[in-house]
Amino acid sequence: MSRVEKDIEELRAKFGDDLVVSPLPSGGRLIEVQKYKLVAGWDQPLVMIIFVAPPAFPAAQPDCFWVEPGPIRFNGGHTPQNTNDTNPIPEVGPRGTWFSWHMQDWNPNWHTLMSFIKVIGQRLDPPR
Repeated sequence: MSRVEKDIEELRAKFGDDLVVSPLPSGGRLIEVQKYKLVAGWDQPLVMIIFVAPPAFPAAQPDCFWVEPGPIRFNGGHTPQNTNDTNPIPEVGPRGTWFSWHMQDWNPNWHTLMSFIKVIGQRLDPPR
């Protein structure tokens, strides 16, 4: 089993049927976590989190993520920092709200796709 397959199994153990993984033409994988619960302060309580595991994962790290349905807002309609509602998912096209959010210290020896999900959670809690 490859490293990305092991990481996907770890995600599947946590999210069960709410995890959808689709191959991309480049060899990467589109990762969708459906029914991701948001903290109070967002205008939607439940969203889908989307990101790409690049073809060279884990040497290449996931970068940015999307939230569907979009646009997503908080605090009476305010736009979250470092987001865009029209930035497309590579190889897929525009979907939801794009969050420009990156891990600064990616280490392919010990970071996983679950590590990236945790970083997404830190971005979404608290709403900003």
